[in-house]
Amino acid sequence: MKYVRCIKNEGYAASLSVGKVYKLLPTTETERKSGLLRVIDNAGEDYLYDTSYFQPMSFGAASEPDLGFTAMTIQVSQSTKAILQAEALATHKSTSALVREWLDERLDLPAN
Repeated sequence: MKYVRCIKNEGYAASLSVGKVYKLLPTTETERKSGLLRVIDNAGEDYLYDTSYFQPMSFGAASEPDLGFTAMTIQVSQSTKAILQAEALATHKSTSALVREWLDERLDLPAN
């Protein structure tokens, strides 16, 4: 599990937003035994929160929650588009497949 979804924020309204997905960071054995998760919160800082504030996220599963979007639009310059098309042709891949690979490499997204 690399991501969790906030399900409550009592006492932490400035740091957590209900419904928002947060990235998990490694915790120590003591922290886990205490029921704590280390997440990067709204301030961009890692902080320990009680596990009851979150639900695990599983990407690619049939039970995946609706995050409110189904597509992403990326705008690139004409020259970048031409380079992507040339690279797609050379690698026998679609342009969208190349863009997805690039995003996966840089964002460390979970595999489907």
